[in-house]
Amino acid sequence: MTIERIELPFYCVMEKNVQYGEADGIPLLLDLVYPTETPGMPIPEGLPAVIDVHGGGWELGEKGIGRGLMLALNGFFFASIDYRLTGVAPFPAQIHDVKAAIRWLRAHAEDYNVDPDRIGLTGGSAGGHLTSLAGVTGDMPELEGDSGWEGYSTKVQAVAPVNPVTDFRVSAEEYPWLHREEPVRKLFGGEMKDHPDLVALASPVAHVTGDAPPFLIIHGTADDIVEYSQSQRLYNALVEVGVEATLVSYEDSDHGLYGYSVQNWDYIMPFFKRVLGQAKNYGDPAKVSVKRFRP
Repeated sequence: MTIERIELPFYCVMEKNVQYGEADGIPLLLDLVYPTETPGMPIPEGLPAVIDVHGGGWELGEKGIGRGLMLALNGFFFASIDYRLTGVAPFPAQIHDVKAAIRWLRAHAEDYNVDPDRIGLTGGSAGGHLTSLAGVTGDMPELEGDSGWEGYSTKVQAVAPVNPVTDFRVSAEEYPWLHREEPVRKLFGGEMKDHPDLVALASPVAHVTGDAPPFLIIHGTADDIVEYSQSQRLYNALVEVGVEATLVSYEDSDHGLYGYSVQNWDYIMPFFKRVLGQAKNYGDPAKVSVKRFRP
């Protein structure tokens, strides 16, 4: 696969089909975008980075920059990854690939002027599940896999999942969809009751400790696919061990978050800016003062 490099307006560069790993002979690809030198300004140093993991019930979907371009325009390195879908391999292949992407980014941090100690994750639905799981299991041997770049840490510093499944261990009475739908059976290679160890391993709530990074969780209260209670479970687990957590709830909004997908960035962007910071030579925000009059 040939890497496609595209010069974008506002001094950003996009690269498409960059190989970040390989699994079972399958190349794992990502698209990325990052700010470059602006005339009269220095080349950005120590960019914070965000990796996006797409949704699609673990069986559909593909990488794409989309609104992630806004992060590049705000001084971030941004990458969107493909990963092995359940038609190719069941869990834990998907989280193995996500972690390979984190390791790839650390291995190539100097190539893109990225700060390897300031990496965040975001994703929706299945991507929200995988980013949540990666966020609370940094360097956990059982989930590292061998998709590439062994020896680099998979710990991240911020996570912003949207509509994530966070606990597969709930009962069918509490969460019927989880127990009856084909995407979940494909994820585990059969009924969840027949794979209790995998079910627990795939549940982010089961792995929460005080070492978890800050989380921003977004969910619609009327979600008809992923129960809103799933985000509440993760939020409560994080708060219980003293981890910074924010839960943004859209009242009466379903899984598609129709009408709210743009507003997500009103929360995601400030979260990553605050937690991950900005390029080292982008100016010191502590020296900026704003005076505003509102009648």
